[in-house]
Amino acid sequence: MPKVLVSNNSELLRHFTAPPFQRLGLELLVAHSGDEARSLFETQEPPLVVLDAETDGFATAKAVKEKNAGTRVILVAGKRLSGDQMREVQACGCDELLIAPMTADELHDVIAIQLGEPRPGTEAFQVAISINGRAVDATVSNLSVDGVRCVVTEPVSEGQGVEVTVTPDGEAAVAIKGTAVWAQPRDGKTVVGIAFVDPSDAAKNVLAKLTQWQVVKDGERTRVVLRGDFTEATRFDELLPAMVGRIVFDMAQVTYMNSLGVRAWCEFLRQARIQGYEFHACSVPFILQASMVRDVIGRGTVTSFFAPFHCIACDHQEERLLQSAAILAAGLEPPVFKCPNCGGALEFDDLPERYFAFLQDDTD
Repeated sequence: MPKVLVSNNSELLRHFTAPPFQRLGLELLVAHSGDEARSLFETQEPPLVVLDAETDGFATAKAVKEKNAGTRVILVAGKRLSGDQMREVQACGCDELLIAPMTADELHDVIAIQLGEPRPGTEAFQVAISINGRAVDATVSNLSVDGVRCVVTEPVSEGQGVEVTVTPDGEAAVAIKGTAVWAQPRDGKTVVGIAFVDPSDAAKNVLAKLTQWQVVKDGERTRVVLRGDFTEATRFDELLPAMVGRIVFDMAQVTYMNSLGVRAWCEFLRQARIQGYEFHACSVPFILQASMVRDVIGRGTVTSFFAPFHCIACDHQEERLLQSAAILAAGLEPPVFKCPNCGGALEFDDLPERYFAFLQDDTD
């Protein structure tokens, strides 16, 4: 049960009781002051600390990081941030900045990422390859509803029958028959393209869930997790019947969008009879398109998104999940974090005016 040290903030504590947090099984250590937070950290050594910036949060974050640089620290602020405060974010060494008020989903996403836990809809799965009833050593690089691309450690010929077994974590395995439609020898191995042959309805449902989208009814709203590439081959028609009421789109696993994929997505948003919708954890490819084509987010709003960061000192690169409210509160000035590798400055790796263009309407 992971321990989380949290400031005695009523909104934060209320969010920690929300359903998304139940799966994480957290043990909360509630601190009523900065001194108590430092004392609890000394005795309990939690891996994650969530601090209210308004109650000595910057100083406490700095003390925690000086004691143990590996501890993850999330700062929560509740007002527009000045330039001095943005510099304090870097100086204290925190790993994430949030602006209140926020939703439980926004907080949960950040908590899960900082603890190394999967977010809802990002659960892992395994794929096994068998030829002539014998399991072979294979590495899968691309799974789709139509087939799979993999690298096999032995010869494979075109037209050869293959069985692909897909096992989502916590679910039953699904076996799908396929055929090697192309095979290319490479460095003692074989790169193989396998087309599925008449998959069952159960197999189609599993493949759609893992590679295209997953629809989950969550109380009065519907959560839709989108995955994979948006191209000329992508069709969203089957999603339309589920677009009723309030929709939350999770875009973290959208890996690529070309112009025809953008067109198909925008047309889907225009056709969908959605009462209201918002976008969570948007991937870099999605944000790049949204900043060029306003219709990519339609009438919705982006609550959080991933952004590229780079450390010049050691060349470390990573994507950080940012809250739209935090960027707006800072006047579109991106935060600077400490590099987890060398302790240098981990800086935003794009032009703010270009990457944050999708937020411009909110600043007018």
